[in-house]
Amino acid sequence: MPDYIGNIQVPEIVASGTFPIVSDYPYGRAHRPDVAIHQFGSGNAKIEQRFLLGNGAKHFTVRRQWMYDSQRIALRNFWELKYGPYGTFTYNAPNDDGNGTTAYTCRFANEPLSWEMVADWVCSIGVALVEIPANSPTYSPITTVTRFPTQALKDALLPQAQQVIPLIKIQPLQSGYPAIYLSDRRCIVGAQMYLARLLDFDGISQSMGNEADQATFTFGNADRVMRDLANDVDLFRASIEFSLLHVGTLIKLDLWKGDIVDWSFDSGPEFKVTAADGLYELNLPYPTRKISRTCWKVFDSQACPYAQSGSLDLVHFPSADATKCDKGYETANGCLAHYADIRIMPTCVGNPACGAGIAPMESA
Repeated sequence: MPDYIGNIQVPEIVASGTFPIVSDYPYGRAHRPDVAIHQFGSGNAKIEQRFLLGNGAKHFTVRRQWMYDSQRIALRNFWELKYGPYGTFTYNAPNDDGNGTTAYTCRFANEPLSWEMVADWVCSIGVALVEIPANSPTYSPITTVTRFPTQALKDALLPQAQQVIPLIKIQPLQSGYPAIYLSDRRCIVGAQMYLARLLDFDGISQSMGNEADQATFTFGNADRVMRDLANDVDLFRASIEFSLLHVGTLIKLDLWKGDIVDWSFDSGPEFKVTAADGLYELNLPYPTRKISRTCWKVFDSQACPYAQSGSLDLVHFPSADATKCDKGYETANGCLAHYADIRIMPTCVGNPACGAGIAPMESA
């Protein structure tokens, strides 16, 4: 079943083909977790806490000291067929004990394919492969807390090593549009699937004062799914929630919530979203409209219903024209010229700015 971000289907890449060459002994395999290190200002910056970002994918290194020209051409054609690191395939990795192989779904690492010619008919080569996990991990949160952690979570955050998963929920304002759940990995939290799309986030903080948080989120857009999402639904003022799942305690911390105020993308693989919290609009220089001496209303419309409520005052304004208005108040063909008694104009009752030459105009 394909994945969807909003109403946009995520292109599904199906593994096909088998890696054409076999690695020489010794075999290369690495499984390094991604770790973020935060240093504390106390203790002469010698105290740090490590956050495990994920178990990480397996990396395989295929080396051949001697490879015939026919094998080199087969590998080159296979690399071009998969469009470099885009396509997926099956790699039969030799087991550590040297007995048999284990099949993994892999892709080429994001680096060029190169080799060194040893002779006219033989070369040496090293190729890096990255595993694509087949199954998504599932987590069942015990409880959900809002912004400030419980005592149990505080105690669990004291050790030096932590594992947390960032979670994002986006809800556009369009009625009936499905919520969007994203993370930095494909995982299931509770019963909700989060798709791997988040590359980076910044700007979220907790501070006392009247300054608003300006958070930025960077999503992957190499397949142009985020571009299609922005074209499918208006993301302006969409609600965006940022949460953290503490894997050790299975506590989901709803840390931050705001509204999307801007987004941008180009021909590159990134889609950047800027969001602000509730204090953002309180600091805007309101009002956002400017005062003008020219009336903004369209003559003989719902805002200025001359045909229904107006009457020419030819006594004081003999040149008044019933088909147009000069946008003034006490002018030759203005408001008083079209409304002998301006108090009978329904839209002007109780509105001192109506037709008074001080009607507000939208700013450019």
